[in-house]
Amino acid sequence: MSKKYFPILLDIEKKNILVVGGGKIAYRKIKTLLDYGAEIEVITPKIVEDKIQLLFDEKKIDITLRDFEDSDIENRFLVVGATNNKELNKKIYELGDSKNILVNNITTKKDLNARFCAIHRGENFQVAISTDEGDPKRALELKKQIKVSLEE
Repeated sequence: MSKKYFPILLDIEKKNILVVGGGKIAYRKIKTLLDYGAEIEVITPKIVEDKIQLLFDEKKIDITLRDFEDSDIENRFLVVGATNNKELNKKIYELGDSKNILVNNITTKKDLNARFCAIHRGENFQVAISTDEGDPKRALELKKQIKVSLEE
């Protein structure tokens, strides 16, 4: 039986959020979180996506260049496991979940307790779309359809 996720909109402005990983998917997660005012620290041994370095240079995020340590999740509102290491992302989930911290994991649909939605923002509204089985491509297709429908 798959997990059921409760849809909720959260105020993450000035919330302490950790992103573990330095690649393209980590960058996409960071950009989304920054759009909502989050305070983000990235922990990664190496920045793979140059755009992450640019965000640091613009003082929009903090970066710590080293491997993830268990204590890194302490006092976090949300942690994103955005590495290409499934075992590490699972460990991050297990640590965070045991402490009631929201954790998004990019490498699985089951070892997480928080999912990102496909979001369309209009002038005075936003629509967030997610699929029960976690098919992000389908959610993006629906987002595009809704965007077209709302712009008509």
